[in-house]
Amino acid sequence: MPRLRPTPLLFVELVALLGFIGLTLGYVVTAGQGGSMVPLDAEALAAGPSRERWMGIFFEDQKVGYAVSRSAPVAGGGTLHEGRSHFRLAAFGTIQDVVTAQAALTDPDGTLRRFDFFMVSDEVRISARGEVRGDEIVMEVDTGGGSRRFTFPVSAPPQVELSLEEVVRRHELAIGTRFEVPYFNPATMAEGVMEYEVTDVEVLENGEEAWWVRTRFGDIETRQLVTSAGEVIRQESPMGLSMVRMTPEQARDMPTHDEAVDIIARSAVPLTGRIPRPRATRVLELAIQGVDPDRVIDDPPIQVRRDGTVRVEMPLLAELARPPVVPAPDVQVPAEWLESSPTIQADHPDIIQKAREVTAGATDRVDAAVKLEEWVFQYVEKAPTFGIPSGLEVLRTARGDCNEHTALYVSLARSLGIPTRIAAGVVYSDRVGDRGAFYYHAWPEVWIGDGAAPTAEGSTAWPWLPVDPTFGQAPADATHVKLAEGDLDRQVEILAVMGRLGFVAVDSR
Repeated sequence: MPRLRPTPLLFVELVALLGFIGLTLGYVVTAGQGGSMVPLDAEALAAGPSRERWMGIFFEDQKVGYAVSRSAPVAGGGTLHEGRSHFRLAAFGTIQDVVTAQAALTDPDGTLRRFDFFMVSDEVRISARGEVRGDEIVMEVDTGGGSRRFTFPVSAPPQVELSLEEVVRRHELAIGTRFEVPYFNPATMAEGVMEYEVTDVEVLENGEEAWWVRTRFGDIETRQLVTSAGEVIRQESPMGLSMVRMTPEQARDMPTHDEAVDIIARSAVPLTGRIPRPRATRVLELAIQGVDPDRVIDDPPIQVRRDGTVRVEMPLLAELARPPVVPAPDVQVPAEWLESSPTIQADHPDIIQKAREVTAGATDRVDAAVKLEEWVFQYVEKAPTFGIPSGLEVLRTARGDCNEHTALYVSLARSLGIPTRIAAGVVYSDRVGDRGAFYYHAWPEVWIGDGAAPTAEGSTAWPWLPVDPTFGQAPADATHVKLAEGDLDRQVEILAVMGRLGFVAVDSR
C-alpha cells in the first residue's frame, strides 16, 4: 500500500484559538446525588440584567469567526458568565466550522465554583464539567462515547477564561500595575498562573481612557486593551490572532467558504535550503532561526541542540535493544508514560482488547511497537480534523490527522503496559503548498531504555523509538523536530514559537 502524504498537527493551532478566544457559551453544573455533576438549567438561576459583548476573531488580516460573552448576577450575589464562539477554518482545502461553548459560576467575592466547556467540529465532540472543591478541581470529561472523572490539585481556587474579566475589574489599573491570577484551561487541562502587567494607556475616540495590559500564561503572551470598567475591547497575540469589539451584526458577518483561512498554510515553519529525500532522511542538521534555540528540545542521542543548531539522528531497527513487551516488575517507569488521561483512554476495555489483537505474537517491545504502528497507519483514514483528540473516539471513527493517530497509538501501547509518550513539534513536507516547509505535527515515542545496551565499540544506546503512524514509519524519519513532550497541557508550549520559528538546512542524509 502506498504511503500517504502527512497531515500535520492541527490541534496546536486550534488550542491557540481556543485558549486565546476563551469567550464561549454553555451551561453551569452543580453537584447532584451521589456527588456526581449534572447540568443545571440556566433558567433556574435568578439572573438579573446581563451585559453582552461581541468580538470579531481574526487570523492575521482575515476574519475567521466571532465570539460573544455575557455576565449576569445570580441569586446569592454570585455571577454567571456565559459565552460562545464560532470560527471557520480550512486545512488542505477542507473547510470546517468549530463551535465552542463555556460557562462559569463565581461566588460574590469572585471565587470560581463551577464551569462547563463544550466543543463540536465535524464528528469531534468533547464536553467537560468541573467544580472547585477545596484544594482540587474535579472534572468529568465526555469524549469518544465515554465519560471519565479526573482530579487536579490546585494551590488556590483558579479562574477560567470567562471569569478573568471579573478579576481584572477588581484591580485599579495604572501603568506599572502587576498582579497574578491562578488559572485553569479546561480545553487543555493546563493549570498555572496568569500574569498581568499594565504597560500603556490609550485615549479612545469617546475620550475614555483604556489600558494596554500584557498577559502571560507559561510561555504564551498576549496583550489586551482594557477599559477603566475592566472590559476587554481588543486582544492580540504574537501568532497573528486578534479579537476586536464589534456590533453583533459585524461580528456575525462570517466569511464565505471560498474565503476561509487555511491555517496550515499560514502556520508553516519556513526552511532556507532543501531536504532532498525527507522521508528517507536519517540524519538532519538545522540552524534555528527566529527564536531562542532553547525552545527546541535537547534530547540526546536522537535530538541534540548545540550552538544554535539542532541535529536529529534516527536509529535503525537493527540497532535497537529488544526488551520484553512489558518492563520487568523491578524496572522503574514514570507513571506518566503508562497512565490514562482525558485523551488517552488506555484502561478502556475496547482499547485493551484491540491492542492485544494487534500485537498477538509480538516477541519483544520493538516488535509490538512496529505492529501497532502498521495497524494504526492502515486503520485510520487520513483526514484533517479540528478538535481535541481521543484515542477511544478514533478507535470508533477510524479517521483523523496526526493527533488522532497518535492518541490511538499511545492509548493502545499504554494499555499493554508499554511505556509511551507523545512528542509534538514540526515535520518537513515538500508536498504541501508551493514549496517545502515544516508543519506542526505529533507522533509517539516508545521507551526501550530498559533493554540491554549495544556492546559494539562506538555504538549508541537508543532509549527511545520514535514512530509515526500518520506517515507509516518505524522509526520515524529525521525531519521530526521535537518542541514539546506530553499531553495537551504540555503541547501548548509550542504556541510560544508559532509565527517566529524558522530553519536553515545545514546537512541531511
